[in-house]
Parts: sequence; C-alpha cells; structure tokens
Amino acid sequence: MFRRTVDEWNERQSSGRVRFSVVGWENKRGTARRAQAAINELISECHFLVAVFKERWGSETGSSWGYTSGTEEEIFTGLLELGQAGQPMRDVWIGFVDSPAPEPAVSTFKAQMIELHSMLFESVADALDLADKISARLDGWGAESTVKTPRHIELVSSTGREVLRAARLRIEGEKLIELGQADAGSANLRRAAAIGGPVELLAHARQLAREGDLEEAHTTTQAAIEMSQTSGSGLFSAAAAEAFAAQASVLRRRRDPVAAIGRLEQAITLVTGDDAEARRVRCRILDEIGLACQATNDLSRSRAVFLEALELRRAGGQASEVAQSLTNLARLAVDEHDLATARGYADEALSALENVAPTALHANTAILVAQVLLRQGEAAAAIEHAKRSLALNRQFGSANGEAIALHVMAQCYRATGDFAHATQSAQDCLEINLRIGNTKGVENARWQLDAARNGE
Repeated sequence: MFRRTVDEWNERQSSGRVRFSVVGWENKRGTARRAQAAINELISECHFLVAVFKERWGSETGSSWGYTSGTEEEIFTGLLELGQAGQPMRDVWIGFVDSPAPEPAVSTFKAQMIELHSMLFESVADALDLADKISARLDGWGAESTVKTPRHIELVSSTGREVLRAARLRIEGEKLIELGQADAGSANLRRAAAIGGPVELLAHARQLAREGDLEEAHTTTQAAIEMSQTSGSGLFSAAAAEAFAAQASVLRRRRDPVAAIGRLEQAITLVTGDDAEARRVRCRILDEIGLACQATNDLSRSRAVFLEALELRRAGGQASEVAQSLTNLARLAVDEHDLATARGYADEALSALENVAPTALHANTAILVAQVLLRQGEAAAAIEHAKRSLALNRQFGSANGEAIALHVMAQCYRATGDFAHATQSAQDCLEINLRIGNTKGVENARWQLDAARNGE
C-alpha cells in the first residue's frame, strides 16, 4: 500500500521537480555483519523516514545502546540524523494504526510522545486512512524538500538511554563554542559525554585538548575507546578508528610522536569502509600521521600522507576539509624553508575558507599566513593575521591556539620595533603556557619576553 501510494503520488507530479523513491530494509543485500547496522546506513542516505506501528513492537537488534526493537533503533537513528545540519534527513513521520491489543512497548512509546510533547504523530484508522495521510505528508515534503532545518527531539529509548539528549547537548555545545561561549559550550560537552557514547566522549576530549588539559583528554579518549569496542559497529569501524586516532593526537601533543605514529598506523587499518564517514576518518588519521612524522623530522613521509589526504578530500569536494590539507602542506613547506610554496598553499587555503563560517581551522590558517609573512619580511602585514587568529582562538576557548598566536604576535612586534606590544604579547603567552603546563611553550615565551625587554 505504501509503495503504491508513493507511485501514484509520483504519477500525479509527473511535471514536477520532486519524485520520491521508497527505500526499505530489503534494499540492503545480505551481509556478514549486524543486520540493523547495515539498515542504518540506508537511513543516513535518506531524506525522510516513515515508521508505522500496529500491534507489534519488534525484536532486539544487538545494539550497544540497548534498543529493544529494530523499528525503535531506526526511528532514533533517523532523529539523530535530523539533528545534524550536514545530513540529508529532513523529517520523521510516525503513525499508529488503531489496534485493540498493541504490545505494551508500543503503548508506552506513544504515551511518551504525548507526555513530552516531543513530536506529532498520526493516529490511523485503517489502510485507506494511512494512504490518505501518507499522500498528504508527501505533498508537504515535496514543497519543502530543498530545505534542511536541523531539529532536536526529546525522546528516551525503551531502556532509558538518552541518546537524543546527548547528541543535542554535543551539537549545541560545539555551536556555543563556535559562537564564542566557550565555558557554556564546554559544560554542554561535559554533560553530553556523561550520558552519551563515543561520539560525545571524543567531542569532549577534543575540547579538553584545546583547553590544554591533556591528561583529562587522554582519560576521556580511553573511555571512548573502551565504549567503541562494545558498540554494534565493532572494532573494525570508523568509530573505533577515530577513538584511537584521537588518543594518538593527545600523545603527539604530549610530545610523544613516536608512540602516536604507532597508534595511528594501527588505527587506520580499522577503517575498512568506503563511505563518506570512513573517508573523513581516514583523512583525519592521515593528518595526524603527517603531523607526527613532521615532529620526528620525517618530512618526506609527512608530505606523502598530507598529499594522500588532499587527494581524497578534493574528490569529496568539501572546502573546509580541502583547506585543512592545504594548511598542513603549507606548514610542512615552512619547515622545509620553502616559503614560496608555503605561501601558495596558505593563500589557496584562505580562498577555500572564504565562504565557510569561522572555525578553529580559520584560526590555524590565519596564524600560518602570519608566520609565512613574518619569514618573508612582511611583519606589519603578519600582525593583522595573528590578531585574527588570536581573536578566533579566544572565541573557541583554545588555550593552546591562543598561546601560539601570542607567540607569533610577539615575534611580529619585535620585528617592527614595537617592543612594548612585543613584551605584553610574550607575557600573556607565558602566562597561558604556565597555566596549561606546556613546558616547551613556557621556554619559548620566556625567550621572547627577554628579547622584547632588551629591545632585541
């Protein structure tokens, strides 16, 4: 009936620009993996989700989140996708066909939706009524199909897990940080990590690392690793690989690049898929390998993995991700004293980011441009880029980024003969590095401070 209703709707809209294609679980061929995980991948590619209950609730799926029904897991997967701006899911429609004896779980789920006022659902009398309501819903979706408005729904799974609330806290926390509310955003990420899964733990760990709390960041990544191993995706998955890579990133920042490389080389073997998420995680791991190799002065290998990531990202067409690779290559060129190449990569990265809302990558690219200009003898021009980086790092609550920006500003001011501003920048840099326990940063800041005070 559902397929027939959709086919009839498409025929009536033969001259329109929108047509719907029905995607069901049978679109996924047999596979030696958790069946529901394979079905969930279909949901991530869809724009709308329809779920209809009558008497039965369904059976357990083996999910680490403890869903007691495949339909329940599909609904929650769709709602998670609905809350993410970058995913195609635009709406979730739930219907309850009248039945004299629905299973208790069906009645409980319906009651929760009523009690929480979380989302509208349809009460359906019979198959004909369902066809009419589906057709009407298609009319609305057809008119709004080009618009994606992320929405966050408050529902709790049948086992009490607050997966949707955790995702909302994470997404809102990350957005608050981008909007300059670092304390509020960090608090949201901390709450999300307490009730969420590996994704929420890693988001919290990354912010802890930006704030300079590397010990707690390491502990949090370990919790994400342990949780990812019990997830439905298993060890050989993008989620598990990202958890190991995040911990390796912390090791690199703790100045143990050799250990980081070993961890990363193993992590990348866990990414076996070729979907967009797998490619994103693979590129992130390649970034980390390149940075760790750069720290060990293995510049040729660093260049090779940076170029590999760039090629993958260009194929994906994501401007911000391409800019990340370009920034990495520019930093490498600076280390090789090839300033012309570094400037070329940096300018291309800035161009790629022009129409992208400011992120930590903008701050990193700005400070890179400042460093290149300083080495090219254009210290006055470099100061403006360093100021931009400083402002963004303060906005995002990145203590390490703020310290780097202040260090470069001190260098720039010294080069222009403005020793008063150089002294202040170096002093501020020193205080931040002392607070976050960056011994190398403290050493460099003190050298800058002495040089500025001596008018050198």
